[in-house]
Amino acid sequence: MSRIHILVFISFLLSASVLKIKADPGQYLDTPISADNSQTYQFEIRTQSGYTDQVGRNVIDVIEGYEVNLALTAETKAGRPVIGLKPDFDLTGSSELIPPGESTPLVTTDESGILEFGVTAGQQGMDKLTVSFGENEATVYFNIISLKINDFPSAPTLLGGLNWSQLMKTELSLVEDEVKVDFPNEILEQDGELVRVSGFMMPMDSSLKQKHFLLTSSPPHCFFHIPGGPAGVIEVFSEDGVESSWGPVVVEGKFELVSAPEMGVIYKLHQAQPVNN
Repeated sequence: MSRIHILVFISFLLSASVLKIKADPGQYLDTPISADNSQTYQFEIRTQSGYTDQVGRNVIDVIEGYEVNLALTAETKAGRPVIGLKPDFDLTGSSELIPPGESTPLVTTDESGILEFGVTAGQQGMDKLTVSFGENEATVYFNIISLKINDFPSAPTLLGGLNWSQLMKTELSLVEDEVKVDFPNEILEQDGELVRVSGFMMPMDSSLKQKHFLLTSSPPHCFFHIPGGPAGVIEVFSEDGVESSWGPVVVEGKFELVSAPEMGVIYKLHQAQPVNN
């Protein structure tokens, strides 16, 4: 074999070795690794809002009845995402867990090492959520703020009307990538009927009279967040319009249930008119 042939052969071996190294998925930090409950991971609960209090706790302030969207992230110490991790949830207090699989299709961490879930805030107080997997654990506290303590107005309870305590009994779940709505009988009986309901207006534009708006169970604090979740809002349509207001309003109209929601709305009110008490 000539010297040139030897050099070419060595070059080929080196190239093959480099290609083999590049083809090894374990060399990439973004390549997910399967969950193993005997391993220790970087475990964290993430949210759009939150802070560390004076004693080092991860705390989220939330108003009674509001939903908080959360995400668990799991990575190896080297930074590789952990896929297929199914954690345990321990929530103490009056709040309710919105488990993975109910609002999102996945029940384990995805290829990015992320698992989404949520919590519906209960009554005033400090609730605690611990998410664990093997020896891994992450904790977050919910500082639940009362509407009354903060002088937020509450929607009046209407005698003979449709009240939010009834509407909020409706349950939603995700079945085979489709939203399933389970209306209680007392709500099913109101479908197609003329009903009266009170709530807070979330305007859709800057008009003094709103012909299309959202009626919510509690005062909206953000145009990108609907208080109370899907069961805490009614989409309202009014031909004559309802005067904009920061306080609670009472409207009357034809009630419609949406059993297959595409836009997240399960209640609608048509031909709505304002009611002056």
